[in-house]
Amino acid sequence: MMAAMPSRPVRLTFFSDAEYFGGAESYLVLLARHLPREMFEPTLVLPDLPGAKVLEGRMCALGVPVRHLPRLGLAWPSLLSGAVRTLREVGGDVLLLNLPSTYDGGVSAVAWAAHRAGYRRVITTEHLPMIDRKYRQFPVKIFFSHWIDRIIVPARATRSLLIRRHGMQPRRITAVPNGVEDTTPLTQPERADLRRSWGAGPDTVVLGIVGRLTRRKGHHDLLRAIEPLAADPGLPPWVLVMVGEGEEAERLRSRGAALERAGRLRWLGQRDDAPRLMRAFDLLTLPSTVETMPLTLLEGMAAGLPIVASAIYGIPEVVEPGKTGWLVPPQDVPALRMRLRELLGDASRRHEMGAAGRIRYEREFTARRMAEATAVVLRGGNGA
Repeated sequence: MMAAMPSRPVRLTFFSDAEYFGGAESYLVLLARHLPREMFEPTLVLPDLPGAKVLEGRMCALGVPVRHLPRLGLAWPSLLSGAVRTLREVGGDVLLLNLPSTYDGGVSAVAWAAHRAGYRRVITTEHLPMIDRKYRQFPVKIFFSHWIDRIIVPARATRSLLIRRHGMQPRRITAVPNGVEDTTPLTQPERADLRRSWGAGPDTVVLGIVGRLTRRKGHHDLLRAIEPLAADPGLPPWVLVMVGEGEEAERLRSRGAALERAGRLRWLGQRDDAPRLMRAFDLLTLPSTVETMPLTLLEGMAAGLPIVASAIYGIPEVVEPGKTGWLVPPQDVPALRMRLRELLGDASRRHEMGAAGRIRYEREFTARRMAEATAVVLRGGNGA
């Protein structure tokens, strides 16, 4: 049963310790935009770090007050008293602790600090519970989990990870699928202009990948898969468009130099308008090795794109093989090449899969649907 609704809005505190703006941080912005203000009064607490400025700026643009707290990290024991003091000054009812990762267990200490500061409930969102970089942090995380009232996961597939690896109780875990906002369709001239800037003519197939240039996103595997297709006479003209930035940028640029010289590869860097850019793509790929339910794939479905992605964790809950796209084993370069070649060469199949993905997005993965289900959990219910 859902708890009785309070007579005033719930004072909701978002907590993030992110050092850069990624999918987990976009998730907070989407919630802040779509949770009704008559039900919630949000505040954001985050570290005063250069990489956190994007999240801070987007929250401020939504009218969300922002408070700063030193990043806890491995120094969490000496910083807890300051966390309690800051949270007490914020004076919230519910804390939403975003991404309490396994590799920085000290973040979970904020759950204890919130209860100490007078918060009634602490809810965490676990986006990447499969990352196991620092096992010595497990005891810290497990200890502080006693002060967590409920855990939200974006995908059912990650639930067992929390139970098996993190020792979380099943009854405390609620799956709420991610959602994204729709974008305004491009006009024909806008679409043509964008594609022309990428060297793509009317008959060129634009393959896109959107994501941070980091190892786990699979860009290296993608280049290995796509390079032989440049000489394939059975394919129409195609170009690969990469959107994002990150620590692998230099190595990827070196690896893709030949494709770039041949006009087959375009680098766009970090783009705030990536979801709208996707409407000028014909096909989206994400051959990641670690994901839960990436927002990029949902944005691609909203744009009506067929998808080729890795069959890992929550991605099979998004992509229906043979209907909205194809799934391939992670790091299986030949399988990735086969599926990409199939869709690069079949326009009718691309259109058919993209249309099916768009329908599924409207039914299951809108930002409003995600916010509604999350609101139930935040106000004391069991959610989805």
